[in-house]
Amino acid sequence: AEQGIDAVSLSAINRAAGQRNKSAAQYHFGSKEGLLRAILDKHTPGIELRRHAMLDEIEARGDADLRALVEALVLPVAGKLEDPDGGVAFVRINAQLIGNPGFPLLEAGMGRAERLMRLTARAAPHLPEPVRVPRWRLVSGLLVHAISDYARLADRGSPLAPPRALFVSNLVDGLEAVIGAPVSPATRSLVDAASSASEG
Repeated sequence: AEQGIDAVSLSAINRAAGQRNKSAAQYHFGSKEGLLRAILDKHTPGIELRRHAMLDEIEARGDADLRALVEALVLPVAGKLEDPDGGVAFVRINAQLIGNPGFPLLEAGMGRAERLMRLTARAAPHLPEPVRVPRWRLVSGLLVHAISDYARLADRGSPLAPPRALFVSNLVDGLEAVIGAPVSPATRSLVDAASSASEG
């Protein structure tokens, strides 16, 4: 988390962990990818549990509120800022994994967003699926990078880091705006053209 996933070797991790056995990390995790997967597996289930509980409440209310859906995306991850058991490190590592060709560990996570995207079809019916799905992928990446950057600034006591509650609420505002933005005529025509081509 501190030095970058590409810059740290398993032997360096062994030393930092005080392991006399030079192969301890490899023995337990197999590889650096295995170690990173273990970190994700430690934190992701709790995030998903909270997210689905929020989605359960949304569906029980029967509403189609885009902001509530974005909060279900954001708040479980933002909660890691208050997790003393490696929460901030998890967010920083997650941000490094996005787009890293050497560690394609996050692709499976998009399948877990299926429920969010399905509910978005009700909350934002103006978004055709070829627009809706990429927007969720976009905001998922923005979310992790934004929280990672905030954690770094807050750790330094930077004036660029607002109070946490303000940061999180503003982040929800911004991501809601990205997802719910109107579809431009240019994009709409491209969606229609792609649809016609697939039907033909």
